[in-house]
Amino acid sequence: MPGEIKRIFFIVNPVSGVNQARKSMLADAIAAVFDPQQFECVIRYSESAQHVKDLSNEAARAGFDVIVAVGGDGTLNQVVKGMIGSNSLLAVVPAGSGNGLARHMNIPIDIEQSLRLIVQGKTQFIDTVSINDDLFVSIAGVGFDALVAKRFSQVTRRGFFSYFRIVTNEYTWYRPRKYRMEIDGKQVVRQALFVSFANTNQFGYNTIISPEARIDDGLVDVCIVKKVPLLYAPRVVGMLITRRVDSSGFVEIVRARKIKLTRNKNRVVNIDGEPVKLSKDLEISVNPHSLRMIVP
Repeated sequence: MPGEIKRIFFIVNPVSGVNQARKSMLADAIAAVFDPQQFECVIRYSESAQHVKDLSNEAARAGFDVIVAVGGDGTLNQVVKGMIGSNSLLAVVPAGSGNGLARHMNIPIDIEQSLRLIVQGKTQFIDTVSINDDLFVSIAGVGFDALVAKRFSQVTRRGFFSYFRIVTNEYTWYRPRKYRMEIDGKQVVRQALFVSFANTNQFGYNTIISPEARIDDGLVDVCIVKKVPLLYAPRVVGMLITRRVDSSGFVEIVRARKIKLTRNKNRVVNIDGEPVKLSKDLEISVNPHSLRMIVP
């Protein structure tokens, strides 16, 4: 209806990312961008991951038109879990460290520019992906990928250099493991450094693991990555950054709707950048067009 006020609920993770000063500017930016005669804006600050999910669920049940995740991929993951199945739209103000989903969707890192996307109101249906009883939006993975997520969650200083230091420190000694998979009914056994399930193209920091991944195609890209000899590592790192890693010879990508993966024991899984311990048997399935999101 003309003149109807759009209700927007902002969920802010006050500790995600590396630049807290940007988040402190949020209220001023909201006041500058949103006309109070057209928009009702509510800002809430989270106290834990579960609190993010609870706030999102509260906003969805209250019928807010848009729920905005202000944080990184982990914050966004919990926001989606709280609102999935509702009529609310998802929006993102990138304020994390890697911001993988936002970078994949070309959402501006600048706060005011990302807020203006909400005013413009262009939307797109996107897929989410179930992994056992959990859910991810961007990327999940096992093996070295999950170890890095675990180590990264333990550092007090986030950012690319912390991430890079963990990767280089752990890489030399980490031994590839055998993974048994059923990919859309086909049996696959691989020795791999890690296996990632990519709904988007990257881990974050524009580190591209699956250059052709799409978030709305009803498929997840199974990225099976061999351990690269140190001699070739600089070349492969370059390919990660230049979106050519799939042609390196060390990465095999298979697109699928359903995957079963068996590991030797219960271990941590990287779920949207956060380490989560799941059982050794994993079932991954795509939920096509299960979420509507504000996009550029």
